[in-house]
Amino acid sequence: EKAIKAIMMAQEESRRLNHNFVSSEMLLVGVIAENSGAAAKVLRKLGVTLRKAQEELEKDIGRGEGVKSVEIPFTPSAKRVLADAVQEAQKLSSNTVDTAHLLLSLVNEGEGESENDGEGRASNLLAKLGVDASKVAQALKEELQEEKEREKETVSVSAPGRWGGEKKSSMLEEYGRDLTAAAEEGAMDPMVGRADELERTIQILARR
Repeated sequence: EKAIKAIMMAQEESRRLNHNFVSSEMLLVGVIAENSGAAAKVLRKLGVTLRKAQEELEKDIGRGEGVKSVEIPFTPSAKRVLADAVQEAQKLSSNTVDTAHLLLSLVNEGEGESENDGEGRASNLLAKLGVDASKVAQALKEELQEEKEREKETVSVSAPGRWGGEKKSSMLEEYGRDLTAAAEEGAMDPMVGRADELERTIQILARR
Protein backbone atom coordinates (compact mmCIF):
# COMPACT_ATOMS: atom_id res chain seq x y z
CA GLU A 1 0.00 0.00 0.00
CA LYS A 2 2.82 2.42 0.83
CA ALA A 3 4.67 1.58 -2.38
CA ILE A 4 1.47 2.23 -4.35
CA LYS A 5 1.11 5.60 -2.69
CA ALA A 6 4.74 6.50 -3.43
CA ILE A 7 4.27 5.80 -7.14
CA MET A 8 0.99 7.68 -7.24
CA MET A 9 2.73 10.63 -5.55
CA ALA A 10 5.44 10.45 -8.24
CA GLN A 11 2.72 10.74 -10.87
CA GLU A 12 1.28 13.71 -9.01
CA GLU A 13 4.72 15.33 -9.00
CA SER A 14 4.85 14.95 -12.77
CA ARG A 15 1.46 16.65 -13.04
CA ARG A 16 2.55 19.41 -10.65
CA LEU A 17 5.44 20.24 -12.95
CA ASN A 18 3.30 19.92 -16.09
CA HIS A 19 5.37 17.07 -17.51
CA ASN A 20 4.14 14.06 -19.44
CA PHE A 21 6.54 11.50 -17.96
CA VAL A 22 7.52 9.99 -14.61
CA SER A 23 11.29 9.91 -14.08
CA SER A 24 13.36 8.19 -11.42
CA GLU A 25 13.82 11.54 -9.67
CA MET A 26 10.04 11.85 -9.47
CA LEU A 27 9.89 8.36 -7.97
CA LEU A 28 12.29 9.58 -5.28
CA VAL A 29 10.07 12.59 -4.58
CA GLY A 30 7.12 10.19 -4.44
CA VAL A 31 8.89 8.05 -1.84
CA ILE A 32 9.51 11.17 0.25
CA ALA A 33 5.94 12.42 -0.20
CA GLU A 34 4.50 9.06 0.88
CA ASN A 35 5.77 10.10 4.32
CA SER A 36 5.02 7.02 6.45
CA GLY A 37 7.09 4.19 4.93
CA ALA A 38 10.53 3.04 6.03
CA ALA A 39 12.18 4.92 3.14
CA ALA A 40 10.52 8.23 4.00
CA LYS A 41 11.46 7.83 7.67
CA VAL A 42 15.10 7.17 6.81
CA LEU A 43 15.30 10.14 4.44
CA ARG A 44 13.69 12.35 7.08
CA LYS A 45 16.34 11.26 9.59
CA LEU A 46 18.98 12.16 7.00
CA GLY A 47 17.57 15.69 6.82
CA VAL A 48 15.54 15.43 3.60
CA THR A 49 12.31 17.41 3.33
CA LEU A 50 9.65 17.17 0.64
CA ARG A 51 9.76 20.90 -0.03
CA LYS A 52 13.52 20.92 -0.60
CA ALA A 53 13.33 17.83 -2.83
CA GLN A 54 10.62 19.44 -4.94
CA GLU A 55 12.62 22.65 -5.23
CA GLU A 56 15.76 20.83 -6.36
CA LEU A 57 13.81 18.69 -8.83
CA GLU A 58 12.20 21.75 -10.37
CA LYS A 59 15.61 23.42 -10.70
CA ASP A 60 16.87 20.34 -12.53
CA ILE A 61 14.05 19.67 -14.98
CA GLY A 62 12.00 22.86 -14.93
CA ARG A 63 8.34 22.91 -15.83
CA GLY A 64 6.79 21.30 -18.86
CA GLU A 65 4.40 22.78 -21.38
CA GLY A 66 1.31 21.51 -19.66
CA VAL A 67 0.90 18.40 -21.80
CA LYS A 68 -1.70 16.26 -20.09
CA SER A 69 -2.46 12.62 -20.73
CA VAL A 70 -4.65 10.11 -18.98
CA GLU A 71 -1.71 7.76 -18.52
CA ILE A 72 1.67 9.26 -17.69
CA PRO A 73 4.44 7.01 -19.07
CA PHE A 74 7.53 6.07 -17.09
CA THR A 75 10.96 6.90 -18.49
CA PRO A 76 13.34 4.00 -19.23
CA SER A 77 15.29 4.73 -16.06
CA ALA A 78 12.12 4.76 -13.95
CA LYS A 79 11.08 1.40 -15.42
CA ARG A 80 14.48 -0.04 -14.53
CA VAL A 81 14.13 1.28 -10.99
CA LEU A 82 10.75 -0.42 -10.60
CA ALA A 83 12.09 -3.70 -11.97
CA ASP A 84 15.15 -3.48 -9.72
CA ALA A 85 12.91 -2.85 -6.69
CA VAL A 86 11.35 -6.28 -7.25
CA GLN A 87 14.84 -7.80 -7.38
CA GLU A 88 15.81 -5.98 -4.18
CA ALA A 89 12.79 -7.51 -2.46
CA GLN A 90 13.73 -10.96 -3.72
CA LYS A 91 17.35 -10.56 -2.60
CA LEU A 92 16.11 -9.69 0.89
CA SER A 93 13.74 -12.69 0.85
CA SER A 94 10.75 -10.39 1.17
CA ASN A 95 7.31 -11.42 -0.04
CA THR A 96 6.36 -7.79 -0.56
CA VAL A 97 7.88 -4.84 -2.36
CA ASP A 98 7.96 -1.81 -0.10
CA THR A 99 9.23 1.76 -0.24
CA ALA A 100 12.52 0.53 1.24
CA HIS A 101 13.12 -1.61 -1.85
CA LEU A 102 12.21 1.33 -4.09
CA LEU A 103 14.73 3.54 -2.29
CA LEU A 104 17.48 0.90 -2.49
CA SER A 105 16.83 0.63 -6.21
CA LEU A 106 16.92 4.42 -6.60
CA VAL A 107 20.20 4.69 -4.70
CA ASN A 108 21.80 1.97 -6.84
CA GLU A 109 20.37 3.33 -10.09
CA GLY A 110 22.75 3.16 -13.02
CA GLU A 111 25.38 1.00 -11.30
CA GLY A 112 27.56 -0.67 -13.90
CA GLU A 113 26.08 1.35 -16.76
CA SER A 114 28.29 3.41 -19.03
CA GLU A 115 25.46 5.55 -20.37
CA ASN A 116 22.53 7.30 -18.77
CA ASP A 117 20.01 7.60 -21.64
CA GLY A 118 20.30 11.37 -21.29
CA GLU A 119 18.30 11.20 -18.08
CA GLY A 120 19.06 12.46 -14.62
CA ARG A 121 19.36 10.09 -11.72
CA ALA A 122 17.74 9.98 -8.33
CA SER A 123 21.19 9.59 -6.75
CA ASN A 124 22.16 12.99 -8.18
CA LEU A 125 19.08 14.53 -6.58
CA LEU A 126 19.96 12.87 -3.27
CA ALA A 127 23.46 14.34 -3.46
CA LYS A 128 22.01 17.82 -3.97
CA LEU A 129 19.90 17.21 -0.86
CA GLY A 130 23.06 16.49 1.10
CA VAL A 131 22.52 12.73 1.39
CA ASP A 132 25.45 10.34 1.17
CA ALA A 133 24.00 7.51 -0.90
CA SER A 134 26.44 5.03 0.65
CA LYS A 135 24.80 5.55 4.05
CA VAL A 136 21.24 4.95 2.89
CA ALA A 137 21.41 1.14 2.76
CA GLN A 138 22.69 0.88 6.34
CA ALA A 139 20.12 3.40 7.57
CA LEU A 140 17.36 1.40 5.86
CA LYS A 141 18.63 -1.83 7.39
CA GLU A 142 18.45 -0.27 10.85
CA GLU A 143 14.98 1.15 10.23
CA LEU A 144 13.64 -2.19 8.97
CA GLN A 145 15.12 -3.95 12.00
CA GLU A 146 13.42 -1.45 14.30
CA GLU A 147 10.14 -2.02 12.48
CA LYS A 148 10.48 -5.78 12.97
CA GLU A 149 11.05 -5.26 16.68
CA ARG A 150 7.97 -3.04 16.89
CA GLU A 151 5.91 -5.65 15.06
CA LYS A 152 7.08 -8.36 17.48
CA GLU A 153 6.04 -6.20 20.41
CA THR A 154 2.64 -5.61 18.83
CA VAL A 155 2.11 -9.31 18.17
CA SER A 156 3.15 -10.26 21.69
CA VAL A 157 0.51 -8.01 23.27
CA SER A 158 -2.25 -8.87 20.79
CA ALA A 159 -4.43 -11.83 21.69
CA PRO A 160 -5.78 -13.90 18.77
CA GLY A 161 -9.42 -13.16 18.11
CA ARG A 162 -12.14 -13.56 15.57
CA TRP A 163 -10.71 -10.69 13.49
CA GLY A 164 -7.25 -12.22 13.10
CA GLY A 165 -5.58 -14.92 11.04
CA GLU A 166 -7.70 -16.33 8.26
CA LYS A 167 -9.96 -13.31 7.80
CA LYS A 168 -7.03 -10.91 7.59
CA SER A 169 -5.31 -13.14 5.03
CA SER A 170 -8.41 -13.37 2.83
CA MET A 171 -8.88 -9.60 2.96
CA LEU A 172 -5.29 -9.04 1.80
CA GLU A 173 -5.70 -11.56 -1.01
CA GLU A 174 -8.91 -9.88 -2.15
CA TYR A 175 -7.19 -6.46 -2.03
CA GLY A 176 -4.35 -7.79 -4.18
CA ARG A 177 -6.76 -9.21 -6.75
CA ASP A 178 -8.63 -5.90 -6.91
CA LEU A 179 -5.38 -4.01 -7.56
CA THR A 180 -4.31 -6.42 -10.29
CA ALA A 181 -7.69 -6.05 -11.99
CA ALA A 182 -7.45 -2.27 -11.76
CA ALA A 183 -4.01 -2.33 -13.38
CA GLU A 184 -5.21 -4.50 -16.24
CA GLU A 185 -8.08 -2.09 -16.82
CA GLY A 186 -5.63 0.82 -16.80
CA ALA A 187 -7.32 2.40 -13.80
CA MET A 188 -4.18 2.67 -11.69
CA ASP A 189 -0.58 1.51 -11.37
CA PRO A 190 -0.38 -0.73 -8.28
CA MET A 191 3.12 -1.59 -7.11
CA VAL A 192 2.53 -3.51 -3.91
CA GLY A 193 2.09 -7.13 -2.97
CA ARG A 194 3.98 -10.31 -3.65
CA ALA A 195 7.11 -9.99 -5.78
CA ASP A 196 5.80 -12.24 -8.57
CA GLU A 197 2.61 -10.17 -8.82
CA LEU A 198 4.71 -7.02 -8.99
CA GLU A 199 6.75 -8.40 -11.85
CA ARG A 200 3.54 -8.76 -13.85
CA THR A 201 2.53 -5.22 -12.91
CA ILE A 202 5.89 -3.88 -14.07
CA GLN A 203 5.36 -5.58 -17.42
CA ILE A 204 2.09 -3.65 -17.69
CA LEU A 205 3.90 -0.41 -16.85
CA ALA A 206 6.68 -1.15 -19.33
CA ARG A 207 4.20 -1.27 -22.21
CA ARG A 208 3.10 2.31 -21.55
